Amino acid sequence: MAPVTTTHSRRFLRNRCGPQRKREKLFSRGRTSSRPLASTRGRAAEGEASTTCAELLVLQNASVQPCFGSDQAEVNLASLWGGEETHVLLFLSHFGDLTSWEYAQKVRDRMGELTERGASVTVVGLGSVASGKKFAELLKFPTSNLYADPSGQVYKNLDFAQGFLPDSDVSPYVKLLGMLAGVGSPGTMAEVFRGYVGDRDAEQIFDSGPFDILGTGYQRPFELATLRLSNMIGILPNWSELVTQEDLICQQGGTFIFKGEDLVHGQRDAGILKYASIDKVIQALDEA
Repeated sequence: MAPVTTTHSRRFLRNRCGPQRKREKLFSRGRTSSRPLASTRGRAAEGEASTTCAELLVLQNASVQPCFGSDQAEVNLASLWGGEETHVLLFLSHFGDLTSWEYAQKVRDRMGELTERGASVTVVGLGSVASGKKFAELLKFPTSNLYADPSGQVYKNLDFAQGFLPDSDVSPYVKLLGMLAGVGSPGTMAEVFRGYVGDRDAEQIFDSGPFDILGTGYQRPFELATLRLSNMIGILPNWSELVTQEDLICQQGGTFIFKGEDLVHGQRDAGILKYASIDKVIQALDEA
């Protein structure tokens, strides 16, 4: 069963994160903010103003590999946009993760809504270039937007969640099992249950089919769970190609929106299936 189809000049840091403005609480894992942000490294106290864009510092010293073309030379992340350009920078988890598949499907299906708002889009995933290409092939995801981070170092430097017992010598698969049960992965169990019980505040997933008996215009019971099962069926036979760094299978990602050097929106994912809402990303672009 095939996966279901559902609906770049360097800008050097000036040690400032754009113009001073009134700021709300800094974002934390699983929460979003549409104000300039600072990471926990060098972060001001919660609720205080911060003018140092620590995320941009990290990106300026981070490189990834493109999953397109024959030249696999590393590319500096901060070189992918410049001037006052609006840029959406998405960090997936590993290429064989249900979270990555589900988020990438939404980004793929709504890429036009992102670009028509004047934003360029970069998607980074954990794993090798070959894994990224396989991921793109299976999901029909545009490789022109896709980059691979084989080491995961930029994720750690951006203070993304590392999951359950990140510093222990326990097998990453044991850690992953714990996270799937919600240990070290807040919100995951609720998100799993939402896939079964439905969500009146979410859009329906399939345009037509047996779920229509339950109505239309919202995410019907078992609809999201069916998509996830389909994705799992696509992932498991290709696991060895999608996952080349088993020590990174618990590493989580995040989503940033930059306007020039100003970080105007962001989320660090708290756990499995707790990726950013694509609707909130689009809303943030409208407000940027």
